[in-house]
Amino acid sequence: MPIAVTADWGTVAIADGAGTPGSVVAATRAVTPVETTYGGRYVSSLGGQAGDGTRDWIFWVNGIEASVGAADINVSAQDSIWWDLHRWPGRVHVPAVVASWPMPLTRGITGQSPPITADAPLATALRQAGANVSLPAATSGPRALVGVGTALLERDPTWRAAIADPAAAGLTAWIDRKGRVRVWDAQAQTARLVPGAVAVIVATTDGFTASDAPVVVVAGITPETATAAAQYLVSNPEITRGTAALCLGPDNQIACVGGVGLVQ
Repeated sequence: MPIAVTADWGTVAIADGAGTPGSVVAATRAVTPVETTYGGRYVSSLGGQAGDGTRDWIFWVNGIEASVGAADINVSAQDSIWWDLHRWPGRVHVPAVVASWPMPLTRGITGQSPPITADAPLATALRQAGANVSLPAATSGPRALVGVGTALLERDPTWRAAIADPAAAGLTAWIDRKGRVRVWDAQAQTARLVPGAVAVIVATTDGFTASDAPVVVVAGITPETATAAAQYLVSNPEITRGTAALCLGPDNQIACVGGVGLVQ
């Protein structure tokens, strides 16, 4: 079971290793020292680093944000855990991330793998990962969307609602209604335009909570950039490791990281 422990939206590596099945707390102890509060149910410190009330430990299991304490979720060898110590004001909840792609579509926080729908070329990668996939992506349920950001506003109700309120959707990178790529900068507490960026890779859920169906979106400013970004993700799935979301430049270079801001 891979466990990654980072800080500041994935920019600072603290620990990385294989956990043992059991509770998330027990699994994480196999990788790094853990301190807890509230009778052991909540994690206050990992690797000697503690939260302070505005910068706290958040974790995702298989790319889905935990809605209960780390002692209350059991994981198996097939699961993946990402812990991150970051500033959360402005993004109190980020219900889904792409850090464990192709999860959460291939395996949710409960370990289940429901049928999903997806656009090409992501459908190919999801099938190769063992998912039961139908094309194209539907407008509800677990799905992977590929398309022009502004066109997806008309096509998909969740994307439309997410762009109307990125904070509620937990988006840390997105394409706005004017077709511009934006990224959430947690340190500055602001959304920044990303000059030169042409696509985003991001996730949310249908109802913006951890219990809702996950939605992975690869959106571009043109059909060509959307397809190119999706193909790059299929060929290089590791690019999203330890990140909430990414945006890409015209040569598929990383132009921004969700929660971090622009990448120089």
